[in-house]
Amino acid sequence: MTTRLTGRRIFVTGGGSGIGAAVAHRIAGEGAAVAVTDARKEAAESIAESIRAAGGTAVAVHCDVADEQSVAAAVDTAALELAGLDGVVTCAGITRAGLAHELSLDDWDLAIRVNLTGTFLPLRATIPHLLRAGGGSIVTVGSVASLVAPNFNTPAYEASKGGVLQLTRSIALGYAEQGIRANCLCPGVVSTGLAANTAALHGTIQVRTRSDAIEATPLGRKAAPDEMATVTAFLLSDEASFITGAAIAADGGLTAH
Repeated sequence: MTTRLTGRRIFVTGGGSGIGAAVAHRIAGEGAAVAVTDARKEAAESIAESIRAAGGTAVAVHCDVADEQSVAAAVDTAALELAGLDGVVTCAGITRAGLAHELSLDDWDLAIRVNLTGTFLPLRATIPHLLRAGGGSIVTVGSVASLVAPNFNTPAYEASKGGVLQLTRSIALGYAEQGIRANCLCPGVVSTGLAANTAALHGTIQVRTRSDAIEATPLGRKAAPDEMATVTAFLLSDEASFITGAAIAADGGLTAH
């Protein structure tokens, strides 16, 4: 594994499981000091401890990305513990189901609040630290749903992830001259605990797809979270120095149809 992120201090939301946990492990393994944040503090602590046990640097911080005060406190704590911030990865997210005429306003608001506002709030709070550091790299986690609509009963999820991509592009344009890059990772089908984690915090849902998602993926399988972490580490690094405002579809070819 490389040391291309040595000296970087990176704030990761949703770091307690799934893609977020894989990202935290990967970037710590490449030399970054990581603030592992999650609404489930015990999950964040578990990941941070496993990183430290492997010789990396990590702190665990509680962060409810949908709550402005929680985000502000988490960013302040992380910046203090790590003596600043150079990068941000926003992995926290949920999904809610229901055709548009069936979807409750509460479920719509929750999906938008966690997925879209829950990307905006951490970025708004961390960008001043990146500016003080002279620049940095942001990776938001969107979805193939940022680009297409693979599910037909998750309109709030699709809308929120489309918004994440456009938010990322706006930030890329707004801060390019200050040395901040921002890119949106758009995963396809990934083996994560998203449904289980969503159920634990917000209740169970039933997501329906137009066709079997794996069958629709040309590579014929789900991705492992580590495969998303590898792309994220690259985007955070100087090896991606001329990439900003991009939607990176790490989807096994799903959106190539």
